[in-house]
Amino acid sequence: MKKKVLILTYYWPPDNSSGVQRWAYFAHFLHQMGNDITVVTVNPKDASYKNTDDSFMELVSKINVVQTSTLEPLKAYSLLTTGSTNNGIPRGGVNSSKSIFKKLASMIKENLFVPDARVGWNRFAKEAAQDIIQREMPDVVITTGPPQSTHLVGVALKKQFPKLKWLADFRDPWIELFSIDQASKSAWAQNRNTKLELSVLNTADSILTIGPSMQRLLQQKMPPAQQVKVRYIYNGFDDVKMDNAPILPSDTFTITFVGLMADEYPYAGFVSALKKLGDSASKIKLILAGNIARKFISEVNEIANLEVDVKGFVSHEQSLSLMKSASMLFTILPSLPNDEIIISGKMMEYIAARKPILCIGNQKGDAAALIQESNSGKTFDAQDSEEMLAFIQKCMQEEVVLNSDNQSIAPYSRKATAVKLDQLLDELLKK
Repeated sequence: MKKKVLILTYYWPPDNSSGVQRWAYFAHFLHQMGNDITVVTVNPKDASYKNTDDSFMELVSKINVVQTSTLEPLKAYSLLTTGSTNNGIPRGGVNSSKSIFKKLASMIKENLFVPDARVGWNRFAKEAAQDIIQREMPDVVITTGPPQSTHLVGVALKKQFPKLKWLADFRDPWIELFSIDQASKSAWAQNRNTKLELSVLNTADSILTIGPSMQRLLQQKMPPAQQVKVRYIYNGFDDVKMDNAPILPSDTFTITFVGLMADEYPYAGFVSALKKLGDSASKIKLILAGNIARKFISEVNEIANLEVDVKGFVSHEQSLSLMKSASMLFTILPSLPNDEIIISGKMMEYIAARKPILCIGNQKGDAAALIQESNSGKTFDAQDSEEMLAFIQKCMQEEVVLNSDNQSIAPYSRKATAVKLDQLLDELLKK
């Protein structure tokens, strides 16, 4: 049935963070299904975006978008800590710098701005949402985080308009989020975050997240009677873009990484495996695209005979082309408590590229399960350098047969995941 849907999201094109794609595609396909979609987001001129990319502007060109101002410290924080207004904006991982000034600045940010440093957007987002609700009476309001502060707007709107249905989407955990979990927070900040998260979980009519382990994590914080309202829909991949992405010719065995790798990620075992290749390393090109830890780049550049190609930031289309052109795809997930919930933003695209995946992460986690179920590669413990070496050598010596059945990955397409969301919203409105 046709629905009026109001989506509140800080991250929106032209921002290039992985959080953009989930709701840009959801909005696009919900609109295609005949729903009336309005998005409230921050004006990109005022936003604290680390990277921008116009690749998704056309995707959301038919969506009614309301941009607001914001008041937040992240650009000033970035300027003070890095000398740039965007290089120091946090995006995955924590600041591992030994600089006392940077550690102090990070501690102030985590404890003074609760739940996060983008909470200054809330007043503007709330005012815009109130105006839209009073004028257009949407059927459902959706908030998505990070930033988790956006969910607090949902709490306020639900109290003001109690009959309005509200869905809160958790793309990442709140309390257990990597960058927050490792930061120096006061007991007050920790308790405040816990109370705020519970207020969202208890107030929202429906909770959505990105995988089964994350679903269980959130359910454990709620009374048994309310746990049924927590559902998950995986992030997907754009099957049209993937099909159209060109394959770049290469005579070299290429191992490609696309995405984010912070300094804290456990990559030592992978580096060790590459070193053990010896003279065979001369037959390999390691391609790195995205935000990559400088220390990792430095270490792989020191490996004898290995060719390293650091692409840096690339557009979405370029990233898909790199994936399809690879001989092997490499990804690494952070090692931390509750890491079974982590599914990288590129995982579905990795699987859809149909190239063998070498994944370092929790072997009992959701990412490992997806790779195994789709017969797309193997997940390794961070220290299993010998097993990684054997996997690389096998892929170099023989063609690895992957599941090429389209039906195995069809449920992960962006359109398919949007259909699931549309059905979930229909269920919500019938209650």
